[in-house]
Amino acid sequence: MRQFRVLDMPVHIHEDYVAWLVERLQARQGTHVVTINAEMTMQARQNPALARVIQSAELVVPDGSGVVLYLRSRGEKIKRCPGIELSEQVVEQAVRNQWRIFLLGGAPTVVDQVVSIWQQRWQNVAIAGTHHGYFDAVSEAQVCEQLQAAQADLILVGLGVPRQELWIDQHRHLCPKAIWIGVGGSFDIWSGHKIRAPQWIGDNHLEWLYRLYQEPWRWKRMLSLPQFVWSVAKDSFK
Repeated sequence: MRQFRVLDMPVHIHEDYVAWLVERLQARQGTHVVTINAEMTMQARQNPALARVIQSAELVVPDGSGVVLYLRSRGEKIKRCPGIELSEQVVEQAVRNQWRIFLLGGAPTVVDQVVSIWQQRWQNVAIAGTHHGYFDAVSEAQVCEQLQAAQADLILVGLGVPRQELWIDQHRHLCPKAIWIGVGGSFDIWSGHKIRAPQWIGDNHLEWLYRLYQEPWRWKRMLSLPQFVWSVAKDSFK
C-alpha cells in the first residue's frame, strides 16, 4: 500500500480499502483504521499522543476534502473516502461473513437505535454488544470486560476526535484480532438523529459547511481549516 505524508501525518492510498480490510479480517490481523481530515491533522500537530496513534495505525484513509485536495495538488489522483461510507461497507461485509460487530459510543439509546435499524435491514447481522459513550472510570472497566468477553471481529468506536483514536490505541489489546474503526458522529446519522449532507455538497468539498450549518457551535473547531491551508502552503513553499 502506498503511503504519503500530509503535514507529517501518513495517508495510505489503495484502490479498494474495503477489500484490504476484508483480507485483514479473514487473516485475523488486528487493524486500527483512522479516517483523517484537516481538523484531525491540525489537532495532531498540537497533540503528540494523537500524532503517535495516527502514525502507528495500520490504515489511515483520506476522509477530509482538505487532505484529498492537498494530495491531488501533489499529483495523486485519489478520491475522498468518507469514514461513514467505509464503515458501512465493512459492516455489509461483516454481515455477509457473519462477523460479529460491537458498537461503542454515542448518546445513551442511540447505539440501540442503530442496532434496531440494522436488524431491520439485515436480519442476520451479528451484534456482539453495544455501549454508549458516556462512561466514567468505573463503567469504563465494565466496558472493557464486555469487549474482552465478546471478542468481536469489527468494533466501531464513536467517541469523537481525538478521544476515540486514543481510546482504541489504549484498549485494542482487548480484542487484538479485530478491526477497530473510529466513526466519530456516524451513530447519530445511522440512528436518524442527524442528516448527512447531500451527495452534491460532499462532491464539491463543502460537507464541512453543511456540518457548521447543523452545528453552529463547531465554529471554533472549523478554524482549523484555514490553519490547515496555511500550513500546507508553507510546507509547499519549503
